[in-house]
Amino acid sequence: MCIDEKRNILIAKLPFFSSLRIVACKHKPDSAATNSAQSNGVNHSSNGSQQNASTSTSNAADDKRAFALERTALLQQLEIDRILSAFRLNPYDVLEVPLEADDKEINKIYRKKSLLIHPDKVKHERAVEAFDLLKKASSHLLDEDKRKVLDETVMDARLMVLKQLNLPFTTPYDDARLANLSPSWDDRVRSATKELMVDDELRRRKAIRIQHQAEGEAQRKKEQAIEERKRKAEHDAAWEQTRDHRVADWRAFQKGSKKKKSDTNVLG
Repeated sequence: MCIDEKRNILIAKLPFFSSLRIVACKHKPDSAATNSAQSNGVNHSSNGSQQNASTSTSNAADDKRAFALERTALLQQLEIDRILSAFRLNPYDVLEVPLEADDKEINKIYRKKSLLIHPDKVKHERAVEAFDLLKKASSHLLDEDKRKVLDETVMDARLMVLKQLNLPFTTPYDDARLANLSPSWDDRVRSATKELMVDDELRRRKAIRIQHQAEGEAQRKKEQAIEERKRKAEHDAAWEQTRDHRVADWRAFQKGSKKKKSDTNVLG
């Protein structure tokens, strides 16, 4: 046995160094516990990351919903303002549909717009007014007779514009001469349509006033006749009520006349 080995054996037998070894053993880290702690740390870190990711996703969803609500509110405001500023005598402008739209397309556009600005869903002081205008425009366009009159007015407006441009009435609407006008062809037709509709509306109102005046005059004459019959009936009733009194007065007068005549005969 070499000297170094003997020295190590002797040192191991000393109480002081033995206690150091025991303490060292007690403080020696357990590899299993260390691994478990490390694993728990990883788990906590993973859970925290998942919670952060979940919170971020929730915040993003809330922001998306808030943006969607704000966007809808803005669209509602703009649509109500558009309807209220549209030319109300022209249902095409109010409903914002093309002239060639069929009933199916008109219904589709009306449903979309009416759902957007329905007074039950919109907090706008004039939502009811805009909704009523939209509904009235849709009903007008879906009425075959009313739409026929409306389309004839638009056609007259187009012919009016062609006449102003010194173009034949047979000029197609896709003619190159109409492409680069200023104001544009559509603006000119829209303006002419508005002018014709205003004139038609004024004539309609005048006719209504005349009708009301005629009806008022007829009603006045009717009321006068009723009043005249009433006065006559009251006069006849009053005359009948005084009949007995008049008869009594007449009889008294007759008696007085006879007595006076008798006295005259006696004196004579």
